[in-house]
Amino acid sequence: MSWEDLSPDELRAYIRRLRALIVKAAASLSDSDALDGIELFDRWKADTEYPADKRLQHEGELYRVRQLHTSQAIYPPGSPGTEALYARVERPGQGDTPDNPIPYSGNMELYEGKYYAQDGVTYRCIRSTGTPVYHPLSALVGLYVEVVT
Repeated sequence: MSWEDLSPDELRAYIRRLRALIVKAAASLSDSDALDGIELFDRWKADTEYPADKRLQHEGELYRVRQLHTSQAIYPPGSPGTEALYARVERPGQGDTPDNPIPYSGNMELYEGKYYAQDGVTYRCIRSTGTPVYHPLSALVGLYVEVVT
């Protein structure tokens, strides 16, 4: 039987089954493909236990859970204080050149040699931070970054 032969109720059930399979398969997507299909990932919710490496969407961004934890409403991904819990997923190759910098919004680990942009200024990381930082890049000049001219 084809999906075209299904009743409206059967079609809705069929679509729910297919969506569940697609969402399950999304977990194996590369980061680049995952960013193209961000809507396939669960939205972040408070009071939810998240395992390490799970990808979540929040406010139009895709994040990877860094460690097992139960989320709290006051600490959504990307907010100060969540550096050890979430890492924003970046497109592979982004940050490799000054023309394709990584948008910096705080709460990110910086990697030596990568380019970052904040408030219309491009920076090059001169020393990896080792852990996520939340300071504006302008405050990290000379310590972790240099301004690209």
